[in-house]
Amino acid sequence: MKQSISDTIISRRTSKTSLDTPISPEEIFTLLEKASYAPYHGKNEPWVAKIVTTEAEKKWLYERIIASYERNQVIIDEQTRERMTTKMTRLILGAPATILFAREIFVDNPRKNYDSIEATSALIQNFSLLAWEQDLVGFWATSPFILDSTLSNELGFPSNYELIANYRLGHRDLEQPLRIATRQPIENWASSLL
Repeated sequence: MKQSISDTIISRRTSKTSLDTPISPEEIFTLLEKASYAPYHGKNEPWVAKIVTTEAEKKWLYERIIASYERNQVIIDEQTRERMTTKMTRLILGAPATILFAREIFVDNPRKNYDSIEATSALIQNFSLLAWEQDLVGFWATSPFILDSTLSNELGFPSNYELIANYRLGHRDLEQPLRIATRQPIENWASSLL
């Protein structure tokens, strides 16, 4: 039986681990196409995505991320090198798929600039929910490398775009129990205006 939208929102979980089963680019394109119905009132949607699924793509991306971390002093010694290479090995090399999301920058229009961030975030959330519906799990990360405009250009994003997230995607291990999520009570964060 298919879950309701409410049940999908409540049951969806972020996961840094998954099965090693490959995910085809076609599966990802299908999810992205559906996710693209995120709300945006501008003329053209402000997002772009790059999909990483092959071993060659993963290695190429990993090498550029490590170079970015060296250039931006995220890696400053052997201890930080070991920590970041271990983390990126798991996040990039060990992922069945990675999706890099970028959003258009509107320097001269602050309102449109916010809209761009919000719409791209809505796209990523839609993608997360659609992936969960297909028994895929994701980890939406804002790793330090997304702040590197040099890396963004190396990855082929237009100069008026910036990376907003990297997303690790894999098949959910259905034998693993789901974590129970908790949230603050509604009265802690929502109230009538007057």
